[in-house]
Parts: sequence; structure tokens; C-alpha cells
Amino acid sequence: MQLMPATAKRFEVRDAFDSTANVRGGLAYLRWLLAYYQGRLPLVLAAYNAGENAVDRHRGVPPYAETRNYVRLVLGVVRAFAHPFDPSVTEPSRSIFGAAREPGAARP
Repeated sequence: MQLMPATAKRFEVRDAFDSTANVRGGLAYLRWLLAYYQGRLPLVLAAYNAGENAVDRHRGVPPYAETRNYVRLVLGVVRAFAHPFDPSVTEPSRSIFGAAREPGAARP
């Protein structure tokens, strides 16, 4: 998996060249992104490619050709736009979903 140094540190990957640590850290990041974007795969994929700050700033998939192509290609293989997620991992993106909701509240 491709982990930027700050992301590797955030998910406690000490050696990004250690394949086991790299995959564990990358999967932890994807799990976090799934919760942060409430299972919406286009946003998760865009954030994995361009970073969650870019997705939040643009309030969706950023207008970067590389990111848009990445999202399109992966969604073409996966053929899904949503994925189950664990809401206990993190609060959802306030930029995308607004203020934090009470547990069990309706989702947009």
C-alpha cells in the first residue's frame, strides 16, 4: 500500500517497507476512511488518493484528473458505491456530513 509518511506515523507504521506493517497500516487507514466518509466509496477512494483534507476542502471528489481517474477505475472494478463501516472508529467528516449526529440519527 502507498502510505505517506504522516499517514504511516498516524497509523503506527514504523517501517513502511515492512510489507506486513505496511498492509496493516493501510488497512487501518482504509477502515478509518470508511467510517469518516460513512461507507461512501467515491469519497473513501478520493481521500486515499488525494488525502482527506482535499476531499473535505472540495466537499467531495477533488477536481484532480489523477484522483478522478483513480476513483473511476476502482469503482469500475468494485462495482459498488457504498461499503459497510464501523461508526465507532471515528466521527464522520463535518465538511461532508455537517455536525456530528446522535447515535441512530438518520443519515443523508
